[in-house]
Amino acid sequence: MFQAGYMEKLNTIMEWITRFFALQLIWILFCLVGLGIGGIFPATFTMFAICRKWINKQTEVPIFKTFWELYRKGFLKTNLLGWVTTLTGCSIYYYFQLFKGSESMMDMVLFIAVWIAGILYLMTVLLMIPVYVHFDIKLFSVAKHALIIAIAHPFHTASIAALTVGFSMVIILIPGLFPFFSFSLLAFGVMWIANSAFTKMEQKVSKFRQTNSSV
Repeated sequence: MFQAGYMEKLNTIMEWITRFFALQLIWILFCLVGLGIGGIFPATFTMFAICRKWINKQTEVPIFKTFWELYRKGFLKTNLLGWVTTLTGCSIYYYFQLFKGSESMMDMVLFIAVWIAGILYLMTVLLMIPVYVHFDIKLFSVAKHALIIAIAHPFHTASIAALTVGFSMVIILIPGLFPFFSFSLLAFGVMWIANSAFTKMEQKVSKFRQTNSSV
């Protein structure tokens, strides 16, 4: 009986290793399909969508077929959202460098404003992809919802930031991991934390509605 339980756990572990490995390779493939520049955002958003399905216990979905369908469906939207976000980040960085070290009062005020904008931007980016794949909302509402949730759930936001930084350090130290499990594991971890925040938020909204309906 002990042996059967051990083999069952080992089989489950191997299944998950296979899933993450397959998802990583498919992500790389679809990044290349879009010639890198056009494929990285649709592939990354789709990777998070697959991870969300796994978290919701939809582990039997065919990975490649589902990936292709979601990739194709969201190709234009995810590219638009991804590149607008990237250009916004580049603009913030440009103005940060422009006003940094200036001694004039106006430039110091602008530097502080850009610094605050940069923090809000990073908070938004951390939850933007999970918000996009989880909620059925308009494209240009994604950033607003991501920021609101990030501010409302600072622990989850900090956890995602810590996970991302830790992941980056591991990849720098062990670059050989990149082709195998790296981004698929990160996407799953980020999506799992974000899903926890979404669940708590939805529970609060449901409780609030029940309270108001009973008044």
